[in-house]
Amino acid sequence: RTYGGSRVPGVTTSDETINRLLAASVNTVNNSVHELAVDGMGRERQQYSGDGSHQLHAVYLAFGETRQPARFVRTFSQGITHDGFFLDCWPAYDRLARLWERQIEVSYWGPLIDHGIGFVFDCMHHYLYTGDREALAEPFPRLIKFFTYLRSLRGEDGLLPVEGLGVPSVYIDHLAYRKQKHKQCAFNLYAVAMLRHGLAPLCSAFGEQDWRKESLSFAEELLRRTQEAYWDGVEGVYVVNRPWLNEEGESRTCDRSLALGILYDLCPGGRTAPALSRLAESPPSMGFSYPANSCWRLWALAKGGRPDVILNDFRTRWAAMYSVKHNNTLQEFWTEQPDSGSVMSHCCPAPLYLLYMGIAGIQPLAPGFTRCMVRPQPGDLEKVALTAFTVRGEILFATEGRAGNRRLSVTMPSGCVGELTVDRRETLALTPWPSGREPGLRRYILSPGSTTDVTLKYT
Repeated sequence: RTYGGSRVPGVTTSDETINRLLAASVNTVNNSVHELAVDGMGRERQQYSGDGSHQLHAVYLAFGETRQPARFVRTFSQGITHDGFFLDCWPAYDRLARLWERQIEVSYWGPLIDHGIGFVFDCMHHYLYTGDREALAEPFPRLIKFFTYLRSLRGEDGLLPVEGLGVPSVYIDHLAYRKQKHKQCAFNLYAVAMLRHGLAPLCSAFGEQDWRKESLSFAEELLRRTQEAYWDGVEGVYVVNRPWLNEEGESRTCDRSLALGILYDLCPGGRTAPALSRLAESPPSMGFSYPANSCWRLWALAKGGRPDVILNDFRTRWAAMYSVKHNNTLQEFWTEQPDSGSVMSHCCPAPLYLLYMGIAGIQPLAPGFTRCMVRPQPGDLEKVALTAFTVRGEILFATEGRAGNRRLSVTMPSGCVGELTVDRRETLALTPWPSGREPGLRRYILSPGSTTDVTLKYT
């Protein structure tokens, strides 16, 4: 069965290996998003935030569906507890069982606090994609309750802890960390990013300026403490075991902390080049997340202008999955076998939404998709064609040709103005964007309802 009413994704490239991967990604979304957006219909069939809700980007952009995500933000928010943390998958009996299991210490996992952080982002993303504030009227007060709970967790070091939390726990990722305490850096950076870019703008949308100020104030304090504890000024990266470096003898990073620093401008002095280099090279000292969380690294690589690494990952890491070759789906872990305890159709369609968000560079910048970014980075793909479905209408995107002589065509829907972001060396016969500058980039206006055809020399 499939979810009724959503559109059929229209996306293709000149690379048949990547096309096969995209087909598996589409099939996986069809399998994991029905009446709920779940982790996988093959096992738990539960509605997760955090790593499980990243697939909603594909639901919005590739399938043009907004009703199902609206149901997600409403129903997931109903899983908030009296203490103030969210049950990390809801509705789900599983998490009710975990409450008593944690009390008598028969379960390692409790409700995941970091999925609550992810849920604030889910709500903000829904507002950006749809502009539907009414869908957030029920969840919003619960976000404030979660914020007050999160703030109450601060330890003597001024940071949010990742151990000794009682019933709830901190997850972040399955694979990227050798020790639980190594997750504290990423957990705190994740909270800072959410407070600044998720909760604060939602507070503004609901006219709650006092809560907005408190959110931003807490974010600044957390960031200061995190940088004091984990930022290595010599290496220019967040080191996740910096407080224990003398006893452990090896400096370790993680893809999540490095990516968050780049994506949300959390690196002191805007120094992101060392983090971008490590994300691209993936040295053994860098913890590497499992597929459903790998999007953070890929988003950061896209922001840093490294489509070559993204496309190489698609070809060599993702398309090589056993499930892609034999089952036309995406598996839960990088290494998997049939009939194992993990899922051969898991909610990790990162290649699909990264093609939209990273290779075509289409992302909403204002509520209701009234303004969006378009940053083409096709790398060595000689052809990319896709349709991004928005509440304003369809964005038609196509590139053809090789670097040095690449033709770009973008059709914008009525009611949405685009920011075409290209290499600063490009000189196009378009109206420059009136404000804001990013190093190495130049922006132009894509007018609502227009079709723009240009030739790019440096993209």
